[in-house]
Amino acid sequence: MAILAVALVAGIAFSDLPEEMRRAAGIAPERALAPLHRAGVAALGALPALAMLYLLREMARLFGRYAAGETLTEACARHILRIGAGLLVAVALELVTRPLQIMLASLANPPGERVLTISLEGADLGQVLAGGLMVVIGWAMREAAVVAEENRGFI
Repeated sequence: MAILAVALVAGIAFSDLPEEMRRAAGIAPERALAPLHRAGVAALGALPALAMLYLLREMARLFGRYAAGETLTEACARHILRIGAGLLVAVALELVTRPLQIMLASLANPPGERVLTISLEGADLGQVLAGGLMVVIGWAMREAAVVAEENRGFI
């Protein structure tokens, strides 16, 4: 996790704008962005990655519980629910930050040539479905954990 966080910060500090974003923002290939401007665009794009770091942490905690022999419990259900919610938040952040990144990048253009682009990709829909499915599985797992706990009380 620490390596991923360092890589994220390094990407913000040292990366250049991808060619696809330059095209979407209408930035001429020869136009260079100021380092702070470029870092601001990259930092805005890093917000969904923060949600993904949260997802990885929740997955590690869930798998740690599984490794300890804990399977059908309320705690495992909470982790699964958080994974689904985190996926949905990551998609929402991606949908919001992508247009804002392009708009911020296009501020390098002269007035009248600035751009705001909104897009929805198939991968976004797939992530929404996966996140929704994880939330439903988390809810079902929580109910199953309650039933399992009741059954353990009878024995």
